[in-house]
Amino acid sequence: MWCQRNIKTALLLCLIAAACGGQKQRVVYPAFYHWQTTLDISPSERNYLDALDCKKLYVKLLDIGRDQVSGEIKPYALLDAAAPGKIAGLEIVPVVFITNEVFQYTAPGDLGWLAGKINGVLLAFKKTPGIGPVNEIQFDCDWTPATREAFFLFLQTIRGRLPEDIQISATIRLHQYKFPDQTGVPPVDRGILMFYNTGDIDRQDAPNSIFNSSDAKKYLGGAPENYALPLDVALPLFSWGLVYRNGDLWKIIPEIADETLSDESRFLKSPQVSPDQPGYYEVKNGTFLSGHYLRPGDALRVETISQPLLIEAARLASGVDLAEHTTVAYFHLDSSTIRRYPVPLLDSVCRMICFPEMKN
Repeated sequence: MWCQRNIKTALLLCLIAAACGGQKQRVVYPAFYHWQTTLDISPSERNYLDALDCKKLYVKLLDIGRDQVSGEIKPYALLDAAAPGKIAGLEIVPVVFITNEVFQYTAPGDLGWLAGKINGVLLAFKKTPGIGPVNEIQFDCDWTPATREAFFLFLQTIRGRLPEDIQISATIRLHQYKFPDQTGVPPVDRGILMFYNTGDIDRQDAPNSIFNSSDAKKYLGGAPENYALPLDVALPLFSWGLVYRNGDLWKIIPEIADETLSDESRFLKSPQVSPDQPGYYEVKNGTFLSGHYLRPGDALRVETISQPLLIEAARLASGVDLAEHTTVAYFHLDSSTIRRYPVPLLDSVCRMICFPEMKN
């Protein structure tokens, strides 16, 4: 529990904020998303979690999507948790990612079948040695007004299959947060507001689409003062490369190493406006990048979250109607996260969420 950590400097800042501010402080719990297909945390990652006093991991259990050839709804990217490492003492929250397309093409009568399949995977996961008790399951779906009825019916159906002591949470996108009258509020116990992916990745010349404060403010402006669920918040700690071919988005490639992009025999870099804005590259010669073949003339836009941009995201998120006891979940845990985002920085983010008035 971050606000009870024995860090003298941070505690002094919190006391000052509590004395000077008029808003009630939140109790903040740091957490991370684990988005790899094997549940195995390295010693350095575990040390990082321990330094942050992080006790919770949201672990992607599986993806569910629609096969583009057969049209079949099926699971893929199932988590390998046969021998999970370095997770002792951590609360594990399995996350099921479901594409919106699933609910466009699944008849109401088949939702029970889908819920049963997921429940079977969850029961098997709970028996994995070292996992410990599972108290929550999360569903991640970017539903729309057209699919809300099917998605919400699915949530009600699977609740009937789960033990009564397991809570259900759901991810809430910013557009769903702003327009609950259109998108509805899912029938779950908690929501987690995904405070990123604010921009348009299809636009080759767009500003940072992972997070841009101008875009975020558009979602916050005019949003209801109170959301109908207790809300946690997720903040971005990731980078990706967006590949455009003939002006259209072709591929998304995660976490491209700086040394790869510095190879001038393959990539021509345009001047970067600021660290908060994307880096633009042109492919000079055909090359492979993370298993994808890039052609000469392909455009590459590399986006990341700088430390100042993360602080700005936290500043804006602190003004949202978050729960009194708030989980701040960082997406996501890997070696590049440890390198880019030191513990004191993430401590300062938690401080900002803990005391909403600390915005300047």
